Amino acid sequence: MTGDQTDMMQKMMSMMMGMHARMMDHGDRPDMAMMDRGMMQMMMGPGMMGVPSAEEATATMQARLSEFDADGDGSLSLSEFETLHSAMIRESMVDRFQHLDADGDGTVSPSEMVAPAGRMSMRERMSAMSTDNSDN
Repeated sequence: MTGDQTDMMQKMMSMMMGMHARMMDHGDRPDMAMMDRGMMQMMMGPGMMGVPSAEEATATMQARLSEFDADGDGSLSLSEFETLHSAMIRESMVDRFQHLDADGDGTVSPSEMVAPAGRMSMRERMSAMSTDNSDN
């Protein structure tokens, strides 16, 4: 990988981390940032469709706590929560990887990594053209 490609990948990673931070920001309620609706759905698991009842959510969350409470003390330490969080986001991460891996070879090449930015640029140009045409 060339230096330019490495720089580009570092910039992309920085941009993605910034996007994640913005998605998790809840303005004046930073304490709510990590347990939003999306997080609850991830913790509930892939089999849950729609919004679970309070009883279903409680039972599922208690089961997740028990599953990831490695030392059996009834609480999750930061390390145990990290394991839980990693398990929750793995499926999403794999989906994103597979989306980027356009040729399905199990690696994301530099061209595959920047392809979404190219599509975004194309949409912006098309939108600008559409706006320009509607002004006539």
